Amino acid sequence: MVASRRKTISSRAGEPHAPCSNPRETTMNPQKLIDNFSTHLKNTIARAISFASYLKQPQVEPIHLLIALSEEQGSVAAEIIKKSGLKAELLRPQAPVYDGPAPEAPDAAARQMTMTLPDLSPASRQALEKSLLLAYDRGHNYIGTEHLLYGLITGTDRDIDAAIAVVGANKKQLEERTETAFEAVSRFANLDDVMETFNDLAAPEGTPAGQNSTLAGKAKPGREGEPSALEFFTVNLTDPRVEKRIDPVIGREREIERLVNILCRRTKNNPILIGEPGVGKTAIVEGLAKKIRGGRMPDVLKRKKILSLDLTLMIAGTIYRGEFESRLKQIIDEIADHPEYILFIDELHNIIGAGSNQGTLDAANILKPALARGQIRCIGATTLDEYKKYIASDPALERRFQPITVEEPSREDTLQILSGIKKYYEDFHRLTITPGALAAAVQLSGKYIHDQFQPDKSIDLIDEAAAAVRVRQKATPSEIKQTALEEKIESLEKRKEEAIANERLEEALAHKTAVAGLKRRLAQMKKRRGRAKRTAPAVMPGDISATLAARLGLDPSFLSLSEWDELERVERLLDERIIGQKPAAKEVIGLLRRSCLGLRRPRRPLASFLFAGPSGVGKTEFAKVLAEALYHDPKTLIKLDMSEFAEAHSVSKLLGSPAGYIGYKDRNRFIDEVKKRPYSIILFDEIDKAHADVRKLLLQILDEGELADAGGKKIHFHHAIIILTTNLGGSLFKSHGIGFGSASAGEARPGAQGELRSRVISLLKEELSPAVMSRLDSVCLFNPLAKEDLRRILDLQLKTMSDQLKNAQKLSIAPDESAIAALANEAYNPDLGARQVSQILERIVPELVIGLLENPGRRKQRYTLTKGQENYKLI
Repeated sequence: MVASRRKTISSRAGEPHAPCSNPRETTMNPQKLIDNFSTHLKNTIARAISFASYLKQPQVEPIHLLIALSEEQGSVAAEIIKKSGLKAELLRPQAPVYDGPAPEAPDAAARQMTMTLPDLSPASRQALEKSLLLAYDRGHNYIGTEHLLYGLITGTDRDIDAAIAVVGANKKQLEERTETAFEAVSRFANLDDVMETFNDLAAPEGTPAGQNSTLAGKAKPGREGEPSALEFFTVNLTDPRVEKRIDPVIGREREIERLVNILCRRTKNNPILIGEPGVGKTAIVEGLAKKIRGGRMPDVLKRKKILSLDLTLMIAGTIYRGEFESRLKQIIDEIADHPEYILFIDELHNIIGAGSNQGTLDAANILKPALARGQIRCIGATTLDEYKKYIASDPALERRFQPITVEEPSREDTLQILSGIKKYYEDFHRLTITPGALAAAVQLSGKYIHDQFQPDKSIDLIDEAAAAVRVRQKATPSEIKQTALEEKIESLEKRKEEAIANERLEEALAHKTAVAGLKRRLAQMKKRRGRAKRTAPAVMPGDISATLAARLGLDPSFLSLSEWDELERVERLLDERIIGQKPAAKEVIGLLRRSCLGLRRPRRPLASFLFAGPSGVGKTEFAKVLAEALYHDPKTLIKLDMSEFAEAHSVSKLLGSPAGYIGYKDRNRFIDEVKKRPYSIILFDEIDKAHADVRKLLLQILDEGELADAGGKKIHFHHAIIILTTNLGGSLFKSHGIGFGSASAGEARPGAQGELRSRVISLLKEELSPAVMSRLDSVCLFNPLAKEDLRRILDLQLKTMSDQLKNAQKLSIAPDESAIAALANEAYNPDLGARQVSQILERIVPELVIGLLENPGRRKQRYTLTKGQENYKLI
């Protein structure tokens, strides 16, 4: 019998086979049991068999298994053994050498082999059985080297005890370290089937399968009462304790209705919510949970439960191969057994790659079969970028879900949402929030906060403003009394519990009576405070402005101005910094005022202009100053140099690369900037240099206020100001007597300005097409600068340089008339406009300042820039 059970070494030398431990193994398949052995454990058993065979042992003893464990690098058991002072080179000499006769082969085929594989000894089989029972009792999802190590060191094998004693290791310490390793292993596995297989393998001849009660009776009770994976890794959104903490969902009836329709489908009933961060994707699912809880759902969904999966918690602690897959598989199985469960996975893109390791599947590939067979219903939520990057790139996963696009709510919808939830913030902060504060939050957040989306950014602003108002308020006497009363109740509750624990029942009863009286007083106090709520502090529009100003680092006075007052301030700033272009400034401000009155066509940009004129007269500078004046942030100017769009293929720079081309999945700078800053000025500089195909895109922007990118997503320009600039027609200004050399534009012959405008617009229609010109709100002509304008520009730029020097070197510079006149003559160039002013000043002033710094003894705080006979001087 012994010889008949032995396996011989095949031609693939060194590849051991798992030993069999029962005469009935030819009829029983142990593969189910072996599959639950970790890779390290399988390698350990193979190494032990090889080691015993090398020593000519007829059986694999426990000491051989222990030596093999110590040599299995990377395994948990090997680490425990190493840290306990047991080394493989010290253990190997402790293995007994077999000196008896070699066993005889039973047949001719076996006689041809030079070596046979030894069986596991009864003690070794017992150690393996103990490791299996240990893994099952502790709820582990595999049998690893640490389980076998525990089975070996807790046994009574004399060779192991002698080896440990000779090496000088501590057996107790080995047990403690093994116990520590067990603490990290998941408790959400199911080894019931493995135990049944093991029972069948270990049963005596003739025992029916599954009837061996020794192991089954011992193992089963250990599995009872353990929490399910769903209870541990999910949150039931329809549970009353959770549902009551969820804020109401307002203005999302259309999305919830579509969500319900998809969930009620027979196939492909897995919706996925796609939208920008903060638009309310998770809130829509929570709104569905509230409707289910309230019974306001179709019959097919009335008894459903929505379970929110915590993917991070599932991955946490899965330090061993196969643990994550086991957890997720058990969740899928439990949901499949309960059709009333609907799984919700927030940030669905995280399932791509989640839990994957070398040779293992990620969460997405584990979910796909269950979704395809309709075993589970799943709701996902993710952003558009993550959906495109992770979900859409996996067609097998994408087709399992039905997309629902969640758009950012409009101003009106956002205001309605805030009105619906303000009660919860009032109760939390113990104050009132005025309707004006809600309107200010929507308006200011939409205008100045560009890296978030509604309603999230408005809610953040209101919450922070309410916190700021509440912090400024001192505690009232009634609040102090209420706090003291609550602390006294808490103290008496603890003393009551302590008295009950020590069986002092009379004392406990006295504390209970006192607590009841104090709770009645507390309830009355809260009731009186509730009636006095009208005297609570209020959040006003000024508080919203102050909070946003602190967040953006601005002066609160900038935000408190009305749009009309703000345009007056912008007009003054343009008059100060834009020299010689009053007609253009007046035309721009007038059109913006008409837009503030609401007298503009809907869905178009806030305003659109074409700035035409010679080079160097201030067209681009005008756009920069306007952006800084209107939005208090230079970054709100989105500038596109159209000389970079001279080729037809450069359309992709604006829209993104088409599908199948390099860069298709990359982010597009222009689109991202517009999405990030909807309130901005978009400058198409030198539009005449752009290719005709690029200019055609302006038709959609100017007419409908939107543009579709390469992925089909709409980009909106409803709150943007569009400015085009061009140098076309610059030569026409000279022919009409307008240009350098005249004191001002007013010196041109009568009627020249109107005639010039007509000729320039005719030229622009020929070059840019009538379709583009007809969609513009205004064409602003920028006249060439007069000599007096050049002097003012020089004075303005010298003042800017003086301010910079004052901050850096504690000195200032003021020019005299001779310096201004000389610099103006030197900077004069009809072809370059005012472009040479900065170059000349940067060449002259720094050189003079360096000369001063080289002679610190003669240094002053104020200097005058003057023109000598040959050079400029600072005196």
